[in-house]
Amino acid sequence: MKIVVCMKETPSTEVKKELGTDMRLVRNPQDAIINPFDEYTIEEGLRLQEKHGGEVVILTMSPAQTTDNIRKAMAMGADRAVVVADPSLAGSDALATGRVLAAALQKIGFDIVLFGQGTADSNGGVVPSITAEYLQLPLLSLATKLTIDGETAVIERSAEVGYVKVEAKLPLVVSVSKSINQPRYPSMKGIMSAKKKPLETLTLADLGLAANQAGSAAAHDKVLAAESVSTQRKREIFVGNDGAAQRIFDFLSDNKII
Repeated sequence: MKIVVCMKETPSTEVKKELGTDMRLVRNPQDAIINPFDEYTIEEGLRLQEKHGGEVVILTMSPAQTTDNIRKAMAMGADRAVVVADPSLAGSDALATGRVLAAALQKIGFDIVLFGQGTADSNGGVVPSITAEYLQLPLLSLATKLTIDGETAVIERSAEVGYVKVEAKLPLVVSVSKSINQPRYPSMKGIMSAKKKPLETLTLADLGLAANQAGSAAAHDKVLAAESVSTQRKREIFVGNDGAAQRIFDFLSDNKII
């Protein structure tokens, strides 16, 4: 079985986020980490490999090739990695990202493609469905459990009461919830072996895509303005018992909580 895990580098959740003059998120390579949701995706890919054999391939895209986090993913156990690195990717929106990933997946080949439920930098959660649409394949989304039975993938997805079970034939795309597993830590042996594992670099031209099919040139989304969310909280201290219950009721009512 050929399992491709789509991984994204995102800014560390511990650093302050800033927008540049072009209204895009400023990304510093030294602050980049594996998108936290994708760690569960990598783990699920490795578990599928342990049950069914085959290989796990990490796929990522970036304006410029970076390797540290890709090597970390391979240190967890992935067999090899493919990075689509091209300056024209800068400013890609979700639609362009799905187009590029779909083209790369068609070139790589796969039985199953795994995505995380979202990304820490935007958390749109739409790239799996866009990629599946470009591939003209089914998407099983937000899986809390994933099993493969012959040529059929079966997922469980949390519902308001219990869960929903959905299945589809391979090949297909699956997005997984962070509740699906607990990611492993890279071992020292894995870290050392990751340095020797294959890492292939592809450009847009390699995928048969023109520069204007990705990046800001192809973006349908445009940020016009942004402002920081205030973390200041208003507080009110009510002294005494007289009228306290009514004040609480009025507060909840005014804020449309009740």
